Amino acid sequence: MNQEVTRKWLGRQVTRRCKLRKRSKTVVVLIQEVYLRDDIPCGSSVCQLCSQNSATLPAHPSHYLILDAEALIHYLEVWELPQITGVIYLSSVVKEVVNRLSQHNYRKFRSLFTDRRRQSILFDDEHFIYTWSLNRDRNQAAGAIHSGKRVEAVAGWFYEHLEGSVQIVAIQTSGESDSSAVDETFLQTHLSRLSISDGKSKTLEVLNVENYIKGYWNHDSSVSELFASLVQSRAEVTEAQKLQNDSRQSDVSGRRGSKGTSAYFKEHLPVHSLEADIASGSLRVGIFHVDRHEPLEGFIHPSNKGEASKLEIFVPGRLLQNRALPGDTVAVRMLESKYWQASRQNSQRGKKAGTKTTTEEDLKLPYLTDEVDDLPDTINSGIKQVDDVQEKAVQEVMPTGEVVGIVQRFQRDYVACLAQEDEEYISHSIPGRREYLLCVPMDRRIPMVRLNTRFADRLLGQRFVIRIDGWDQDSRVPKGHFVRLLGPLGDLNTETMALLVENGINTSPFSSASKQELPEDTESNPWLIPDKEFAYRRDLRYTHRTCSIDPPGSKDVDDALSVSRLSSGLLEIGVHIADVSYFVRQDSLLDLEARARGTTVYMVGKSWHMLPSILSENLCSLKGGTDRLAVSVVWTVDPENFFEIVDVWFGRTIIRSKHQMFYAQAQAIVDRQTLPSGWEISGGQDELAAVESDLLVLASFSQLRRDLRKAHGALELVSSELRFETAGNKEPISVDTKEELPMNWIVAELMILANSYVAKKIYGSFPSKALLRRHAPPRLDNFTLLLECCAARGFTLDTSSNKALANSLDRMRDSNDPLVESAFRALATRAMSEAEYCSTGEQSDASGVYHYGLALEFYTHFTSPIRRYADVIVHRMLLAACGEDSDLVKGNDVISAKTNLTLDLPSQELQEVVHHLNERHRNSKRAQKECNELYLLMFLQKHAKAEHAVVISIFSKGMMVFVPKYDLRVPVYLQDKKGNVILPAEDDSELDTEELFSRADSHILVKEPGVVKINDSKIGKTIREYRLMDSVWVQLRADGSRAHAPKLRVRLLSPTHPDARASKLLSSTRNQKGIPSQLYTLSGHSVPDKRGPRRAVKKSTVKDKKQALQDIVKMVAVEEALQTKPIVSTELDSLKRKGAMSVHDVAEDFKRLKVASIYLDVESSSSLEMFFSDVSSAREQGAKVFSNLTLTDGENVADWMPLTSRMDVSEGSLQPEPWFMERLRTVRERTLDRAAKMRATNIWSTLPNDTEKLKNRAKKEMHHRGRAHVFSIWLE
Repeated sequence: MNQEVTRKWLGRQVTRRCKLRKRSKTVVVLIQEVYLRDDIPCGSSVCQLCSQNSATLPAHPSHYLILDAEALIHYLEVWELPQITGVIYLSSVVKEVVNRLSQHNYRKFRSLFTDRRRQSILFDDEHFIYTWSLNRDRNQAAGAIHSGKRVEAVAGWFYEHLEGSVQIVAIQTSGESDSSAVDETFLQTHLSRLSISDGKSKTLEVLNVENYIKGYWNHDSSVSELFASLVQSRAEVTEAQKLQNDSRQSDVSGRRGSKGTSAYFKEHLPVHSLEADIASGSLRVGIFHVDRHEPLEGFIHPSNKGEASKLEIFVPGRLLQNRALPGDTVAVRMLESKYWQASRQNSQRGKKAGTKTTTEEDLKLPYLTDEVDDLPDTINSGIKQVDDVQEKAVQEVMPTGEVVGIVQRFQRDYVACLAQEDEEYISHSIPGRREYLLCVPMDRRIPMVRLNTRFADRLLGQRFVIRIDGWDQDSRVPKGHFVRLLGPLGDLNTETMALLVENGINTSPFSSASKQELPEDTESNPWLIPDKEFAYRRDLRYTHRTCSIDPPGSKDVDDALSVSRLSSGLLEIGVHIADVSYFVRQDSLLDLEARARGTTVYMVGKSWHMLPSILSENLCSLKGGTDRLAVSVVWTVDPENFFEIVDVWFGRTIIRSKHQMFYAQAQAIVDRQTLPSGWEISGGQDELAAVESDLLVLASFSQLRRDLRKAHGALELVSSELRFETAGNKEPISVDTKEELPMNWIVAELMILANSYVAKKIYGSFPSKALLRRHAPPRLDNFTLLLECCAARGFTLDTSSNKALANSLDRMRDSNDPLVESAFRALATRAMSEAEYCSTGEQSDASGVYHYGLALEFYTHFTSPIRRYADVIVHRMLLAACGEDSDLVKGNDVISAKTNLTLDLPSQELQEVVHHLNERHRNSKRAQKECNELYLLMFLQKHAKAEHAVVISIFSKGMMVFVPKYDLRVPVYLQDKKGNVILPAEDDSELDTEELFSRADSHILVKEPGVVKINDSKIGKTIREYRLMDSVWVQLRADGSRAHAPKLRVRLLSPTHPDARASKLLSSTRNQKGIPSQLYTLSGHSVPDKRGPRRAVKKSTVKDKKQALQDIVKMVAVEEALQTKPIVSTELDSLKRKGAMSVHDVAEDFKRLKVASIYLDVESSSSLEMFFSDVSSAREQGAKVFSNLTLTDGENVADWMPLTSRMDVSEGSLQPEPWFMERLRTVRERTLDRAAKMRATNIWSTLPNDTEKLKNRAKKEMHHRGRAHVFSIWLE
């Protein structure tokens, strides 16, 4: 019999009350019936009377906490902190709170007692006979009882019920102004019932919130400081409301000269007016979006039904935005068409509500970083690199509106820092004094926020988290309160944590309760596979040679591969995935923790795991040489019939990975290369031959499967993945693009195959509630830009299907231009829709789950359960689906309903989980992309890079270019804000842009379809012309920002610019034979080796000071020849670490003398000769520097001498006299001709080699009058 039917109801109470309806002016009588019972469990594991099945409260608590409604509402953020556990939420209080919270806050509030990780309960005091009648005023209706009285009643009952074994704390805000809110009569009553004298320590307290925080959480600054901030915020709100009420009374009284408070914004419409106007269709409702670099341009996509939903409404300016913030649900009134405006940022059309309106592209992560994570998940969301520009030629006016009401505020944390002016003020103010400060959010879309705090001195030079409380009508900025500190500005750890906060990533440690569910694995008691699992699982340890192939240093190894040769001549090829579902039981606290996190977040140099490290890096990880539990997909294939799949098996297994390899190692084995030291395979040559044979089988099998998918229309849209090398302080010192080896695609294809087979299996068993991954076809208008670029190159693009698109992209390879092909594929990637998880219960038929990018009818994520919760659900579904198959190993207890509740999971609940996982996955990807962008921009702050790019669109003031190396779309301006034409830079001069970027009136920018020209009206000719898909050179650098992330700056370079020529020299494989091997050795590049893959050349060693100096001279030559900045500084740091400090000093002086010598010889001047007295004699005393260099046959010193000589005046250095600047300009012009270059080369070859004399003379001569700063070579 149903348990609900057997419950005993002990009584019924009926109440009646009247309610006045304001609209109809009528009175209605409301009748409420309350049924009472006595068997409601307390939920405490301490209790010996109630059912332990419902026990949720912690077993060993310091206290249990009961809150009233006011405490919950006003200090909700405090109760949301993860350390606040053991709270008893009363149903009567919850009902009162719900009526006063917004929908967004209600969801957060509801999680306080529905999330079992918090170890809190919802106690039904309204229907419990022992608490319903206590402290009830007979004259009050049932729903009108003050929540404080209910709290006291329940606290007393819990105190007696648990017999005083647990401290009970009741929060009563009615006496908040009184420091002693304890009702002594109330306490004595309950103490006497248990015969406990008051002389003993109290186990029942009634406190206000302030005394509770002081008494129980004063040791935890995160709790106490947040509470103090909320108290100040409340005081400010109360004060503002008082002033507003006084102002209104003044207006009503009509006192002479009183005009009230001047409002900066229009007043929002009242709720009843909003509801009526929205229902009538006169107002549009939607999510408010703001472009990240144009905070004054807002947009909404109305959620109204009908034609209104197809509009995109433009809301420009703070006044029309009327205090709306990004993410708010707003009501907008359309303006008359004569007031419509054009957006500076010509927003992309056709995006659904909830996506961000922007025309700028993200920094991409590779499209297979998730081991076949379909396509880039968020093509146009999240990260922005540069100033916004228009991609369309014509700015059309857009439907324009104004915000007239906020339907629902979007509440989230914001990262901010103090405004510069306020920091200067605080540094001279009295510590601890209450201050009103302005802070600047890291998100450029958010205006400055007014902060009321007593912790001002602690916020100096810090990033911190705030929350916005509201935005008054008469204030230009919103007001907020302080939440917590993150760390110092500019610190990489701080900046990384800021990105995580901005993207809503949970970084809190795993709760102690969830950790208690983990198995023990210590040196004294290591975890071993239980004996019963060998009976339940298929043992593959000795029948299948298993290996894993991952990036170097991987600890969370999700997957392994195996090949087994059967006596029949067939092969068994297996994909084995870590059996996370064995350790993480469904609906356990650990499971809820993993579900909430959703995915592992990988940032540069650090990751935040979905599972505790004991699982992710140890017990679940398929480490080499260790027995591990797995869930496997094993195909039986016929190698004589093109590896046709004859059969497939799914089930739980036990495996032992014999070899834990990395991609380059496996690739070298397949290519039969000699393995370097450390890459050897254990077991000798026979084992190496066996592994090679298995890898070749896997390669052949995966290649055939890949060809089959491509024949059905699979797309190859690969994005570049950036790889950073960091110093000890985690600052990036180099950035490169990860190279994809064929082995990467072999493993990826096997994962795709496993995912697709599992998807078919679970869909066949659970057609109405299978978790799949779909990729919808892109909108046709997303291809507009790609079609224009194809037309510019004479290509035809067919977008009618994925197969037609794939064939079109393949034909573009005939262009024989890798740069252009990469641009085409990048634009095709940008046109794609977002891949997402889905529940088949949401789809009307199977066509709704098709994967467009992979050309698969069914697809899911099964291969990475250690780092994706969706895969854990899929594992449970697969094992449940296999329960009916006879070929599954019998006795497997995972089939039971107790351990596999997926079969009983309602479709609606699965859909909610799916939507949550999509959000977590999207936020994780955005955080990772923003982290990559941060590191790239920090690198570019110190190391400007010249890169090859291709023009992909033209706009009115310039062009948009694509940089393949960083998979980056950036704008290049050909006209400044004053209308002056900007010419490409011919050299690296930093003498100001007003001088170098021609401002001549004769230069005119002309834009035509598909081309932008720079004409010279004096000569009547076009001097520059840029067409769609043309190749150009750009310089990328970044400017720092105190409050925000660094900002990318782009500069167009002439092909003859030294940086462009050097970059071309380094990147062009055609020129490698002409570059001396010493250049590659010293620059850290690999030397081409005909015998196999490139191998890193060992850098020069320091034998003595003389050899060290020669090495540095070589590096200077490399730097001048190849124009690469990091080389010398990196090598000098290496020399420092080796103890060659004096050598470093010599090198610095040497470089100064070298530059001085070049310029003295090129342009003689008496002033310069006076400035560098006796330099010529110092030069004559030395022997030739390069006499001891070892050159290979065919190499000539002149081949790697500096091609140009340059002298920069760095920003902030001493300003030279005008005569010297004029002389410098002359020198620069003359060094452009060949004769000057050769003279500079000859002079360099005669520099002194006497290190000690050079050092002393340099110190004396070059530091004379502090002028050495003027002469520094191009080196940061």
